[in-house]
Amino acid sequence: MPRMNSFHIGGRIESLGVVLPGDKVLQLDSEDCTKEIFLGPGLRRHESIVYATRSGPLKKTSQNIYYIDNYQRRYTPLQGQFVVGIVYKKKGDNYIIDIGGSEYALLSLLCFENAPKKARKEMRPGELVFGQLLVAERDMEPELVCLDVCNNAVGIGPLPEGGLMFTVPLHVTREILDPQSTLLKKLSSLVECTVVVGSNGRVWVAAQEQRHMLAIMNCLKLLEVMTKQEAEQNVYRYFKKFLH
Repeated sequence: MPRMNSFHIGGRIESLGVVLPGDKVLQLDSEDCTKEIFLGPGLRRHESIVYATRSGPLKKTSQNIYYIDNYQRRYTPLQGQFVVGIVYKKKGDNYIIDIGGSEYALLSLLCFENAPKKARKEMRPGELVFGQLLVAERDMEPELVCLDVCNNAVGIGPLPEGGLMFTVPLHVTREILDPQSTLLKKLSSLVECTVVVGSNGRVWVAAQEQRHMLAIMNCLKLLEVMTKQEAEQNVYRYFKKFLH
């Protein structure tokens, strides 16, 4: 029988139609389910059957991740996902981080690159951090890390001051992170910038000028009302119009 688990949503995406809550999505003991399968948002397993728990388009990635891609702002933590968090407070050897879910996440002081060194940077309440969910299980506090398996930061950690953070619906972050999307590539060809996208619906942008950050934010927010293709077709026109 295929193993079920939480996993980071990514890879090539295939649309499998629209489902409603209670619809039967997969029969795990069928011949079609001989490979390892991962369940994402909107799906729940009961015995050998997977049911939909919300309405929306059912999608599948090349990594055999099934999920329902509907409009949603409340984030449900999933192990392995990268999120943008807000430091709430420091408690003992941990930071308490707001990741937009129903519970705060823990981030240990030892889960940073060069953590044993006394010179490590202390974070203050309100600062932003980009991390990966190491633990995201029911009835357990989510846990964040800012290291990979080789104890390197590889781009995750505290985010510099001076950037702009904004929120979008969760399906928009999946559209931005879709490997088939060229929206970020087109934006980077127009202005030098850094964009950090969290699966929890938070996006952080840094550029040399405030107007550039606002233009990037509004271009990414086009995905709330347009498809990827429509947003990509309009980004040049919209970006230049916003700056003039």
